[in-house]
Amino acid sequence: SESARSGVVGRASRRAFLKASSAVAASAMAGSLAVGRAAHASGSDILKVGLIGCGGRGAGAAANALNADKNARLVAMADLFQDKVLSSREQLKKVKGEQVAVDDDHCFAGFDAYQKVIQSADVVLIACASRFHPEYMKAAVEAGKHVFVEKPHAVDPPGVRVVQEACELARGKGL
Repeated sequence: SESARSGVVGRASRRAFLKASSAVAASAMAGSLAVGRAAHASGSDILKVGLIGCGGRGAGAAANALNADKNARLVAMADLFQDKVLSSREQLKKVKGEQVAVDDDHCFAGFDAYQKVIQSADVVLIACASRFHPEYMKAAVEAGKHVFVEKPHAVDPPGVRVVQEACELARGKGL
């Protein structure tokens, strides 16, 4: 019957999904173990972290990154709006103290602010509006930076293709 066939297809799809997501999770965990060793600036134990998107989720991602490594320092922040950058920096300073080392010259605002964060950091956290994720991810990978991107990575087929391209490039660069 049609319903029996669709049930089998549904189970096979779920099984394939679980298998694929398990592989992705395993590779992500293995990859995150190597980031600390590979992302440090040459000759330094300090891991320079940059944040793009200073809303609540961005500040949370930055705090998580700083919790992961005592030698991590938030060194640059960007958002479309300067007031978001400044308020998020103050909030993070209260929680993470010395690990928030973002001076006024590294608080960026505007549509090109992401480029300045990429130039300033070893690891780039992207937690802004989803529409920008693919472009920012690709720019960071092209610059040789490790990247963490909040979900969703892309919101349309062209964006998904950009993300796939960036992932292939990252793999080739050992990021």
